[in-house]
Amino acid sequence: MAKKLDSVVVLLVILILGALIGSVLGEVIATLAPGGFLETIFSKGVNPGIAPPLVLDLKVLTLTLGLSVKINLASLLGIVLALLIYRKL
Repeated sequence: MAKKLDSVVVLLVILILGALIGSVLGEVIATLAPGGFLETIFSKGVNPGIAPPLVLDLKVLTLTLGLSVKINLASLLGIVLALLIYRKL
C-alpha cells in the first residue's frame, strides 16, 4: 500500500514540475518572439479557478480559500513530457 502511495506522490510531483517547466519555457519563448505567432500560441491560456476566493469569517479566525491555475500550450506540453518520463521510470 505504501509503495502505491509513493508512486502517486512521485507522479504528482513530476506532473507539477512538468507544468512549471513548460510554463516557464512558454513565457521565455513568448518573450523572445514579441508580437509574433509564437507569442500568440505560447502566451494565451485558460485560467480556471475560483475568481473571488471563498472567505469564511469566524470572528476569531478568518479562512480564505482560493485556487487559480494558468494552463497554456507550453504547460500542456510539459505535462505530456513529464508523463512520458514517468512511464520510463
